[in-house]
Amino acid sequence: MSPKKSRTLFMLLFTLLAPFLLSGCWERRELNEMGFILGMGLDKAESGYRVTMQVVIPSAISSQTVGGTGGGGVPVVVSDFTVPTIYEADRQYSLLSSRSGYKGHIRVLVIGEELARAGIAETLDVLIRSREPRNDYYVMVAKDTTAKEVLKILTPMDKLPANKLFNAMDKSHKESARTVAVPLIKFIENLIYEGINPVLTGVEITGNAKEGDKKSNLEESTPRASLRYRSVAVFKKDKMIGWLSDGEVIGFNYISNNIVHSSGPIIGDDGRPIVIEALHSSTKRKVKIINGEPHIYIHVKAECNVEEVESRDNLESEKVITELEKKSEERIVYLMKSAAEQINEKYNVDIMGFGQMIYRAKPQAWAKLQQRKGEDYLKSLPVHYSASVSITRIGVTDKSFVDDIKE
Repeated sequence: MSPKKSRTLFMLLFTLLAPFLLSGCWERRELNEMGFILGMGLDKAESGYRVTMQVVIPSAISSQTVGGTGGGGVPVVVSDFTVPTIYEADRQYSLLSSRSGYKGHIRVLVIGEELARAGIAETLDVLIRSREPRNDYYVMVAKDTTAKEVLKILTPMDKLPANKLFNAMDKSHKESARTVAVPLIKFIENLIYEGINPVLTGVEITGNAKEGDKKSNLEESTPRASLRYRSVAVFKKDKMIGWLSDGEVIGFNYISNNIVHSSGPIIGDDGRPIVIEALHSSTKRKVKIINGEPHIYIHVKAECNVEEVESRDNLESEKVITELEKKSEERIVYLMKSAAEQINEKYNVDIMGFGQMIYRAKPQAWAKLQQRKGEDYLKSLPVHYSASVSITRIGVTDKSFVDDIKE
């Protein structure tokens, strides 16, 4: 066959087969047929679960974006269903709404404290198994309340409450060090990995929860109800067993290399505080085998800034700066050591992942440790803490203006 005939045959075959490649998506759904679920809540019920869905109202959002003005109504509708299985909630939603629930844009998953304490592994299977969610949304525990009540609260600054929870989590763990940002996939990994237990940040309702789902909550400068993150929940396997204090959360985050920014007071020579902020922080974690026993070494390196001064200490003095660096190092070591000791004493769970470090670095040492100590390996595991702090900035002024105030 000549080259010309070959090209002609190829073009003919391509023309015949091309339509099969352009057949479209067999599972296509139009946007106006879908109800976008941004927040999902799971609570324990007598006959299974109570599933709450926070669904965006498209017309309310579109009216907010035109000209930068707010919409006239509430931006979401919240529906809840008592069902024997989580998947059944989708069927129940189809009986209520003219749109099919779509989980591809979920921002947060809220788990009620009662359900968290009872165990949540089985409830998460459908979310991992489903092809719709991305599994990168944040998971949290409703502290002293239910997931349903949390998802009903309307938030004035972020019109979509689920977005508020997502963005606040994204910011708070970087700025305050008092929360932990845990996507669903990371929580699942920490459930199944050797030598580590999972944690989740708690979210609570402040103010009058009964007023939080009303439109008036969006129209007042001081909302009657609001949402805020508070504490971190500790899990043993898939069951929540308690809450951490603020100091324990900060120490845990230093150990786990979760610190982006953190600040705290250092007491000057005159007994007054000087607030030091960590601008950059990194934690190095190592395992060493000494005399056949695994030892954990934790070292924090931080670059810090002076943010606030009430002390009369002279920050122009190199000696004063060196002393502040030393006190900052001691504070970081104290936060880490006290957090690990208190958590181990109260809960005897390895949320810091010391066991996982040993398992990955020295598998044989981990196996021997498990044979000898079992779940109590933390009680006798040697952990060595150290820190190095450098204060590189003291602000735009060296000396406080307070000393220059006229008599």
